Amino acid sequence: MNHFENSKILAPYDFSKFSLEAVETAMKIAGKNENVTVLHVVDPVPLYGYSGDTGLGMAGGADWGLPEIGLAAQIDDDHVHRALKTMQAEFNNARHQGLNYDTVVNDPTHGITEYAEQNAFDLIVLPSHGRTGVTRLLIGSTAERVVRFAHCPVLVLRS
Repeated sequence: MNHFENSKILAPYDFSKFSLEAVETAMKIAGKNENVTVLHVVDPVPLYGYSGDTGLGMAGGADWGLPEIGLAAQIDDDHVHRALKTMQAEFNNARHQGLNYDTVVNDPTHGITEYAEQNAFDLIVLPSHGRTGVTRLLIGSTAERVVRFAHCPVLVLRS
């Protein structure tokens, strides 16, 4: 028996092969698929569009008026719904039966760590996409920040 068998395990999923490996690892550690939640975090920044010249523009550069806020919320809702359906379809086989699925809208680091804390997870299993050098300095490492901010242990898988 391992320490995290029968514990609540969170496996963030970004539809990459690396995050799929993290889900598989979480399933092995948990002992039962029912103990694993696959979480997709919808980062709103790419949905709304980002331009280095003008900053963040809601819904691809629209003004900051009230109607656009509603449009931005609709974009989030649509993306969340599609992500949830896609996850359920991708894991629609006997091997993955019993997994739990959820989505949240937030930046990846806070989405993962806040969800884990609010839902009392015992472990987070996530991949390291292996970014190094300038790329890592410019965009940072989600895995590194999750390790720093998480309330629970984090298992980072090397890619």
